[in-house]
Amino acid sequence: MSQATPRRGRSGPRDLILEPNERVVLATRPLFLWEPLLLADLALVAGAAYASSRRYDAVAAGLLGVAALLLLFMIVRWIPWSARWFVLTDRRVIVRWGVLNRTQAALLLDRIQDASLSRPFPLSLIRDYGVLRLESAGERSEERISAGLRDLAMTGASRFYRALTDAQTPT
Repeated sequence: MSQATPRRGRSGPRDLILEPNERVVLATRPLFLWEPLLLADLALVAGAAYASSRRYDAVAAGLLGVAALLLLFMIVRWIPWSARWFVLTDRRVIVRWGVLNRTQAALLLDRIQDASLSRPFPLSLIRDYGVLRLESAGERSEERISAGLRDLAMTGASRFYRALTDAQTPT
């Protein structure tokens, strides 16, 4: 029987469903490069302010329009990003996604036959981005793969991979 366990701090999603006595080892998210977008948005607003001070009202309005569209784009992309999590517990790898309809898929650690990590350049230099590929055993492995548990593109990928291999290694 599963139970909803409240999360403390910002270590993972608050509504993650854990088994009794299951412990979260590591939680991470996909990559979202919001900082350059925010800087571009601020530059557009500054450019609009400068154009307005020089009496180029049409240019200022155009720059503000582009800034508003960029801000709307960032918000629309942030909403699903904020709901997607990759969580490693001492028993499972869990992927959780969805804004209104939340979905949680899990893969038991002892079902993972192979885990490989690819770190594409130059994104690997940004927040340790990488793609963790999981291959699983069992009769329902194809269902798990289609549920989003095959290729996990995430930040902190090297740390997640090390924690996964440590969790799989018997002590």
